[in-house]
Amino acid sequence: MEFNSKVHEDDPKELRRVIKNLPGFGLDMNYFIRDVDKGMIVSAMNAIPSTWAYEGVPLRNLELGWVGTLKEYRKRGLVRSLYSHFDILLRDGKYDISVIQGIPHYYRQFGYEFILPLGRRVTLGPHLIPKISEGTEAPFMKLSVREAAESDLDKLIRLYDNHNQRLLVYSMRSRELWEIQERFKKEFESDFTTMVVEEEGRVDGYFRYSLSKGAKDEPQDRVLHVSESSVTSYNGVMRVLHHLRQEALQSQACRIELVGPDQNNLCRMAQDLGGKALAWWKFQIRIPDIVSLLKKISRVLEKRLKGTMFHGLTYDVMLNTHRNCYLLRFKNGKITKVQDLGMQETGDRREFRAPPNELAKLILGDYSIDELNRANIDFLVDGRIRSLIQTLFPKRESCIAYYMC
Repeated sequence: MEFNSKVHEDDPKELRRVIKNLPGFGLDMNYFIRDVDKGMIVSAMNAIPSTWAYEGVPLRNLELGWVGTLKEYRKRGLVRSLYSHFDILLRDGKYDISVIQGIPHYYRQFGYEFILPLGRRVTLGPHLIPKISEGTEAPFMKLSVREAAESDLDKLIRLYDNHNQRLLVYSMRSRELWEIQERFKKEFESDFTTMVVEEEGRVDGYFRYSLSKGAKDEPQDRVLHVSESSVTSYNGVMRVLHHLRQEALQSQACRIELVGPDQNNLCRMAQDLGGKALAWWKFQIRIPDIVSLLKKISRVLEKRLKGTMFHGLTYDVMLNTHRNCYLLRFKNGKITKVQDLGMQETGDRREFRAPPNELAKLILGDYSIDELNRANIDFLVDGRIRSLIQTLFPKRESCIAYYMC
C-alpha cells in the first residue's frame, strides 16, 4: 500500500477495499518487483477477476488493474516482466477476455485494442427538465422516490438483469456483489446513493447517483452523476428526472450526467429533453484465445441464424486474420467444429480477411462491417458471405456497469 500511495495517490484506500472484499480477488492476485538492495517495491501490477456476459453467456474477465512503476525505475522493461506473469494467470485460468481501463496505446504491444464503451453518458442541464406549473398535478408525482433498503435487493437485481437483457456485452453482478456494493456504497473513490422509485408499494425502477464537487467545490464544477439506472415506465422516468432536477438545484450542480446505453430509458428521455450524448472512453480489450471464445458463444451464433435465410446452414466459414485462420463449421445450422488452421495463404481463404484486433471488434459487436472496412482497408468481406457475417456478428449496444466494490 505504501508503494501504491506513491504511484497512485488516493488509490490505495480503494485498492485495500477491493482486495479485502471483492469475490475472487485477494493479495495473491497482486504481484511486484522489489529492489532487493534498497528493500523496497519499485513496480507492481494486479489481476482483478470479474464476470461479464455475451448475450447471456458468462465470460470470465481478468482485468489488468492497478499498474505502476516508481519514476526513477521506468523504461527498464519492468511492466513487461510483470505482464508476462499476468499472461500466465490469464491463460492458465482460461479467462475469456482481459480488459484495461488505463493508459492508451501502450498496451497495444500486449494485444489490447479499444473495444466497448466505458462510461457512455448523456449530459443534461437541470433547466431542461420541465418544471411543474403551479396549480397543476402531474401524474408522475404520485410516484415516490426513496433510498433503497435491504428488503429491495431482489427487486434491484431483477431490474438490473432485465435492463441487461437488451444488451450484447454487459457486466454480471452476483447477489453477493450486490450486497457488498450496497454495504460500502462506493464506486471507485465516489460515494453513491441507491434510490428506488415506486408506485403504491410497487418498485418501478432504481438509480444510483453521487455529487461530484470538483477540486475547488465551485458551483460550475458540481455535477450530479447517475452511474446506473433501470426505470421501466414513462411516469417512473419523469419522476426520477424531476427528483434529479430538485437535487441538482439544491446542490447547485451545473449539470446532470446519466450513464447508460441508448436503450436506457433515463438516457433516452434526457436526450429527448435536449441532453447531449457524449462520446466517452472505451475499454481496451484482449481476447487471449479466439477459438475458445467462439466455442463458448457458439449457441448464440447458432441462434442468430434461426429465422433467417441461413436457417439450417451447412457451410465452412473461414475467418482469416493473416496470422491465423479460424474455421467455423456449420452443419444443418449447428456449429460442429471450431478450429485454428494456423497461418493460411489468402487464395481460397480470402472470403473474410481482417487484422486480428479487427476480428475482436467484430465479435464483440462494437463495430459494423462497413465501419471496420472504412477504418482499415485491410478488412475485407466477400459479397458471397457478407450477409452471413452480418447475421453472425451484428453491431449491438453494450454497457458495462460497475463490477467492483
